[in-house]
Amino acid sequence: MPVSSIEHTADIRLRAWGNTFQRALLDLSNRMLAMMYGESIHPELFLSSKVEYDTDENCVIRTLNDIIYRSESASLALKIRRITICNNSVIWEAAGERADRMEGGSVLVKAATYDRINVSRKPAVIEVTLDV
Repeated sequence: MPVSSIEHTADIRLRAWGNTFQRALLDLSNRMLAMMYGESIHPELFLSSKVEYDTDENCVIRTLNDIIYRSESASLALKIRRITICNNSVIWEAAGERADRMEGGSVLVKAATYDRINVSRKPAVIEVTLDV
């Protein structure tokens, strides 16, 4: 998973890169979820959502925050299986299990923020700060 941590005083900053913007966003999403719930997630339940955006920065922030919200509100530990980006919208599909049965991750991520966000499509690089 090509995602690394960047030093930050209070929150968590992550940098993801990939062959495509879509792949970088997928890997970034799964790293965030692994921090929250751990790596070992059994695909018992399925969830998908659609997010609309107008800029690449909004694409990243709105997608990550939608994943956080839907995961937390449904008490599901998720792993993103697919992200499709088309016509200023993102459709993400995930599989997961009830979060109350999870052992592993321990980071409470409140939100993805615009603090020092950096988004590039060529090369595909995303840097984002997670509020913890």
